[in-house]
Amino acid sequence: MISYSLLLLMKNSILAALPAHDLQLMTAALTPVELERDAVLYEAGQPLSHVYFPVGSLVSYLSSTAKGQTVEVCTVGNEGMVGAASLGSGIAVFRAVVQLSGGAYQMSIAALRKVVRRSDVLNDQLLQYTSALLFHVAQTAMCNKFHTVQQRLSGWLLLGQVQSDSNHLTLTQDALAGLLGTRRASVSVVASGLQTAGLISYHRSVIRILDGVGLESIACECYSSIARAYSRAPQKPQ
Repeated sequence: MISYSLLLLMKNSILAALPAHDLQLMTAALTPVELERDAVLYEAGQPLSHVYFPVGSLVSYLSSTAKGQTVEVCTVGNEGMVGAASLGSGIAVFRAVVQLSGGAYQMSIAALRKVVRRSDVLNDQLLQYTSALLFHVAQTAMCNKFHTVQQRLSGWLLLGQVQSDSNHLTLTQDALAGLLGTRRASVSVVASGLQTAGLISYHRSVIRILDGVGLESIACECYSSIARAYSRAPQKPQ
């Protein structure tokens, strides 16, 4: 019988892609934790002590100006690992903030490096994932420049649904505005329009996706491009 803890581990794509022996090396050093919304996991420029493998939670990487203004550059959910982009240097590249509360597995960066040295498969998986993550960052920069708030919000909701494996996303309009780098009033107008069209319901900060196909028809191509990048890595070796 497969244990509940193993089933939970398998929600994370990186962990699920590992062969049994490599996964056993990982589980000895993994600690289940609950990530609370708005919790700051890292500040940019600070040393990392731990990495996180989300299993239901969603974490935003944020970039900031000297005046403290922030915008989201990418998200990390069940497909990946929070801290992957900083594994080599051990220094956080971005501020990492929990957007959707939920489960994760925590692991010290020292323990992860030990496993990576023993597991070629894990090393390859992390390289593949980091490549997809960098594509996500670059695509987000392009998207913020050229696409409308309606397109970007639609794509963000779809990606958030995939990354957290949930149709229910708990986010305030202020939070969404900050993530998208736009005004709260713009998010309010767009969210109201999506709700009127029957694509989402939005009540007391809980967004429920009702029509994913309809939402995808509005989203820009960035959503499908990012989703494809993550779908290619990691995958369990044959």
